[in-house]
Amino acid sequence: MSNTAPQGTILGHPKGLFVLFFTEMWERFNYYGMRAILVFYMTEFFLMSQERSSGIYKWFTSLCYLTPIIGGFLADRYLGNKWAIILGASIMALGQFCMTVPNVNVFYVALVIIVIGNGLFKPNMATQVGRLYPPNDARRDSAYTIFYMGINIGAMIAPLLCGWLRGYSYKYAFAAAGVGMLIGLFTYLFFIRWVQEAPTVPAAPGSDTASPRATAAAAPKRYMTEAEANAAPSIMPGIANTAPTWMAFLAVSAVVGCIALWQLGWIKPDDALAFGMGIFIACTLGSIVLRHIHGAARDRVLTIFLLGLFVIFFWAAFEQAGNAMNIFAGKSTDLYVTEITPPPSVYPTVEGETAVVRSSGFFAFLNPIIPDWFQSVNAAFIILLAPLFAWMWVALPRMGINLSVPAKMAIGIFLQGMAFALMVWAIRYENQGTTAPLATLPGGVAADANGRVIFRDPPDLEADDWESKAAASVDPAHGEVVNGGRIYFSGSDHQLRMTGVLSDTDRDRLLRASAPLTFLAKVRELAKASQEETAKKGDKVTASVALPEVPAGLDLRYAGLKEGMVTFDSATNVLTTNMKLTDRGYKGLLVAGSDQELRNSLNKLYVDSAKNKVSWQWLIWFYLLCTLGELCLSPVGLSMVSKLAPKAYGTMLMGTWHLMISFGNYVAGLMGESYGTLHPATYFMYITIALTIVSFLCFLMVKKMRKMMHGVM
Repeated sequence: MSNTAPQGTILGHPKGLFVLFFTEMWERFNYYGMRAILVFYMTEFFLMSQERSSGIYKWFTSLCYLTPIIGGFLADRYLGNKWAIILGASIMALGQFCMTVPNVNVFYVALVIIVIGNGLFKPNMATQVGRLYPPNDARRDSAYTIFYMGINIGAMIAPLLCGWLRGYSYKYAFAAAGVGMLIGLFTYLFFIRWVQEAPTVPAAPGSDTASPRATAAAAPKRYMTEAEANAAPSIMPGIANTAPTWMAFLAVSAVVGCIALWQLGWIKPDDALAFGMGIFIACTLGSIVLRHIHGAARDRVLTIFLLGLFVIFFWAAFEQAGNAMNIFAGKSTDLYVTEITPPPSVYPTVEGETAVVRSSGFFAFLNPIIPDWFQSVNAAFIILLAPLFAWMWVALPRMGINLSVPAKMAIGIFLQGMAFALMVWAIRYENQGTTAPLATLPGGVAADANGRVIFRDPPDLEADDWESKAAASVDPAHGEVVNGGRIYFSGSDHQLRMTGVLSDTDRDRLLRASAPLTFLAKVRELAKASQEETAKKGDKVTASVALPEVPAGLDLRYAGLKEGMVTFDSATNVLTTNMKLTDRGYKGLLVAGSDQELRNSLNKLYVDSAKNKVSWQWLIWFYLLCTLGELCLSPVGLSMVSKLAPKAYGTMLMGTWHLMISFGNYVAGLMGESYGTLHPATYFMYITIALTIVSFLCFLMVKKMRKMMHGVM
């Protein structure tokens, strides 16, 4: 797909930059709108545990950055950038519309579709931005920062709209994300004639492809061409000459090592697969590219891989925003801005209804803030600060301050670490104590040797061998904990003690575990019968079971289902459903039949601990520091890859760069699996320490990496 229309400029940049700006803006609206509500959808709609939802989150977000390698290869060899973008956008829109179907199996299929579309779209957009400019054009860093603003306008608007629509129905929120992707696709198709590659050398003044303003900025320094870089000597010939071989060795070693660690039981099978596959792909691609280049060109490509290692740590922390920090915003943050926070309702949100009752008046939209909206704060700060950074990267060299790309990245990693240091401080205010009376712990819930409350999750509706799993006793050594393990039972004075904020999802997990086994069996029987009735008669469902033993305090208000859809006749002890019961309904009914005394105690902790929620202002400052770090690292990283990569492998190496980000996303989800099991201060402190060490190491290597770039700034 090509064209011959004049390039033209707007504000000194090619018109094509602004076509890509708006296309990417709507694609990011599509992605971040879905990402803002994804964990809530899993934990609140499908009632998945934090560990399970984080596991799905880590695979989804990491694959979104892994598949661009395949998309880059297909674009470089077969499709071309433009057709890959058109196909990827169409597939992603289809995936978002599939998300509107409230079925867990369709949900998984939709995630796969979105991953495939994203893989085709993502690397080709970033590569096209770089190809709008001649080599070493001084405008390129500025262009990527402007492009990054487009990303973040979409990322800012999406959580605001999709988070608001979530209060009415998740399907409306996902549909809005799909519509956004279609708008981006049509924008690209309509203005595609403006997206043109620049010549490989700066155009002469007065030519059709350059304005005087653009030419003046085109190449302020002597640029080493690809041919010259291949002929020039490496600064570390021993490493560069053997690089293709040792990268191939690393690829094989990663697979063997991960299999060995899995067999030894040190890592889980899915983690072994992810790390083994990821390292194998990255090193194999690196080996292939390095075999076709030499000398200084090898140094440049090795710099991409070296900086990518540091970037993994940054994104592992940054992507907590859609996982652990999303949960923190929804469960541990005071979301009322201009009013005193009312006590929370002890009854769960009814499926399909809004989660909050808003106050009236001019500031009603701030009382409470929708937690998803915090996903917009980072993007809003980028929109405000990106022009300043775009100006700063051009102005600093004029002042004699030449910050190289590695130096900027080291600063970005350090600032990200400081953001989490701030959260360690915030937890000091959340970590306050509350107590509630409880005579004894019911079955399914116990206390370990240290008095921590542990439990065994009842099996999911579709679990295999559910009877043995349901009857299993709580393992004192391996029982699950909630609230970071901060709930304790004291048998001597019959008290539940805890610190921090008890969330409704954690409360309900403990309550489900306390449901009597006879009740669990009957609820499962009812759910299965309702599904069989649905298969035979469609929506007209009526299924009943007689309860041999009625749990004391059975209260269907805790099921979180629409009133009248499930009823209980106390005269006959018959439980009846007029709807198809999914895993969500099954789990909700277990809460309704949970131990009454435990429910009363946990409800007291739930209400009393709500006063420990921390101010929303902590998250504003947290995201400000994250934004400063991101602006130092992400847009300049994209620009750096476009400068250092040989043109024949440009899109493939851009995909490899996204693979590094994929590792970061996977690690972010892996960390999120432990968020509910660690004290939050400990969780945030680990991240702070890791980022501080990594930023220090990056600073130490700045001079070496700058030399490896051979004149590229």
